[in-house]
Amino acid sequence: MPDHLSSKSHLKEVSYLSKLGLACAMVLSFAATQVQAQTKPATPIAANEKVKESAWLSDSALTQLLQKMVESRFMPYKVVGQKNDKDLLSYKAYFHPFPRDMERFYSYWGMTTVWYVARKNSMAQEGFQEIWHQSFRDAGNTELHQVVWLKSSTENPELQKLGSNYADEEHEQNILVGMLWRGEFKKLDIALDSAFAQNKAGRLKSNTLYKRFATLSRLDKDFQKQFDTWLKSSTYGYASLARGMFLQQQAWDARGDKLAAETSKKQFAEFHQLSSLARVDLTKANEKIKSCSICAGELITSNRALSIKDGDDVLLKIALQNDPTLYSPVYACLSKLLPQWGGSFSEMETFIGNIRKTTGDEILVDDLKSRLCYYRGIAIYREDQEGARTWFERGLNSQPYQLLVNELALLYAKKNSHKQAIALLEKSMANGNEWDIYTLEALAQSYFALGMQTKGDKLIAKRDEAVRRFKNGE
Repeated sequence: MPDHLSSKSHLKEVSYLSKLGLACAMVLSFAATQVQAQTKPATPIAANEKVKESAWLSDSALTQLLQKMVESRFMPYKVVGQKNDKDLLSYKAYFHPFPRDMERFYSYWGMTTVWYVARKNSMAQEGFQEIWHQSFRDAGNTELHQVVWLKSSTENPELQKLGSNYADEEHEQNILVGMLWRGEFKKLDIALDSAFAQNKAGRLKSNTLYKRFATLSRLDKDFQKQFDTWLKSSTYGYASLARGMFLQQQAWDARGDKLAAETSKKQFAEFHQLSSLARVDLTKANEKIKSCSICAGELITSNRALSIKDGDDVLLKIALQNDPTLYSPVYACLSKLLPQWGGSFSEMETFIGNIRKTTGDEILVDDLKSRLCYYRGIAIYREDQEGARTWFERGLNSQPYQLLVNELALLYAKKNSHKQAIALLEKSMANGNEWDIYTLEALAQSYFALGMQTKGDKLIAKRDEAVRRFKNGE
């Protein structure tokens, strides 16, 4: 599976952390003045096999698309680049379903020749086949490479020897996606009804229950038919909640992550249309599911999307009364106070103080403080990476936000400060992030950089097991 180094969004929060490492490997971003492609044919595609072609996208937009496609069991078999009229490079990807015998793939772009040659040699030693290669020159006349590697073997006898065990919760999320994809809607309703019952009995954490719905919301738009059929066949409110969250995520994707002045009227129109459809589903879910704090949180997000100013305080109060252990409604309120949505960082600080008084939950408060540091760092990242690093480091409290940890580890790795990256990522794993694919991959690469081959191999084996289980819906 591919590596991932960084994906930044200034307008909306990236919510797919658990499988972020599956998306792609974006080594560096360059402004290109000329693209002279030297291409190598990708693997042959059967005439009747479904192939998807993306639009021309920015680095970050392609990163997000690749993640969604991978979660929908599609891999990029080639990625091409071009220069636009402002001398900025954009990308287009071509996808087809996971090959039956695929173990994992890597998709890189923006690689220097030195990095490409080193990676090519290591990939060959590990049994990967290079199925696509494109090169071009950037503004400084540096040759950059875009490559896709594929490994087709399906067995790794070393996994068991390395002591790799799969996480139950990751397994539960993958099963739900598999049920939806196969059209097993009755089983899906039963599984979610059981999850709600476990949550009510105190055997399943509320934030874990939320993550299961969040996993369904991040799927590719091709799942629309499955959601529609599920909703028609179900008498529960779970299908309404899941499709509402899915449509709202589709709306954010349609709008894109650029500033309003850089976003087209067509994008805004699709954003509002999908957000309105999502609102209908979320309202129905809130009516059908008793004391649904998840629904309240999603309605707060809907208010932000549809510029509805009133009602958030009431929704948050209801959510906290019904379930003070669920954090998503609080996160939704914090996001609505971002400067790009008409709020300010000082308002966010005031909100966090009020949450401390209301809930007394210091774990939640530390989480919110870390998120605020992440937002402040991201706001200045492009112009001042050192300033961003300072903010990220301020956010390393008892409950550091995972995106903040990822960004800070990346900054350390870019400076070859791999010991700092290792210390940060090892602590992240120890704090319950044991199966996060981004963490496993990034930590392994830092181990490799310092010659710690055995430790790196163990993490790659663990990552491979997570990827295989994910691919098979297990």
